[in-house]
Amino acid sequence: MDKVRHNRFGLMPHTEKGMAMTVAERALTQLLAAGASVCMEPPVADALGRPELGLPAERWRDLDAVVVLGGDGAVLRAARMMAPRRVPLLAVNVGHLGFLTEVEHTALDDALARLVAGQFAIEQRMMLSATVLREGRPVWRLMGLNDAVITRGTFARIIRIEVRVASDIVLDYSGDGIIVATPTGSTGYSLSAGGPIVHPHIDSLLLTPICPHALATRSVLARADERVEVRVAATHMDIMLTVDGQVGYGLQAGDTVRVSRARHRARLVRLGPDRFYRELRIRLGQGSRAERTAESEAGTQ
Repeated sequence: MDKVRHNRFGLMPHTEKGMAMTVAERALTQLLAAGASVCMEPPVADALGRPELGLPAERWRDLDAVVVLGGDGAVLRAARMMAPRRVPLLAVNVGHLGFLTEVEHTALDDALARLVAGQFAIEQRMMLSATVLREGRPVWRLMGLNDAVITRGTFARIIRIEVRVASDIVLDYSGDGIIVATPTGSTGYSLSAGGPIVHPHIDSLLLTPICPHALATRSVLARADERVEVRVAATHMDIMLTVDGQVGYGLQAGDTVRVSRARHRARLVRLGPDRFYRELRIRLGQGSRAERTAESEAGTQ
């Protein structure tokens, strides 16, 4: 456990969730009362009536942690922003069950007290980097925690996918697209598309075809140190690359998408033991939300 007292935090609530903003106000009050300094993105600071604490996230420096209030989407956004700065995230669930979140908002007070006291561990998660190559030149790049997804657009036109790993062709098929996921992302879209579940501590890149037009096409698990290259062939221009389901870039026929392990890792604050398998059981409908709430509250004691 980290024993150093922490006193500078970022606060990043999901601005489109009213409950998240309400919980953010409570978190801000507690952090300031503990003598910590807090920064927030300007729209959040304005909404909470503390405009003097507003600072664009790209200017956040020397933070001890960022408190993320929302669900998995909020955590994914925060991870892309904070991973290059090696800032840990305390993810507080507000609303639906959050697979990446550490505690429920009902356990916020105890969680923040432990955060301020430095009584926590840090779990590192592998991230991926997706680069679009057009005529051999990089034209777009983004890092993600969950996945990079190549899909056809709104029209029912299939695309041709060729996937190489370490220069060897491992998949070649027609279908709706492909998901390249991290272990963290294996429980997201990849799982819905029939991919396997991978423990988040097993660094790897998971290749899951989307609706392949070949029954023999299956998911492939590549080593994390191998480079994956996806070449897209199509007779139309309605193709999209999406990272973490949040940021997209339009592809052209003949583009290559290169995916590899990112240089940076997401850092998640952990207040208790690894609960991956218990979380998985709840996520798959074999446990209750009440059970998860009780576990997260117990973990902060």
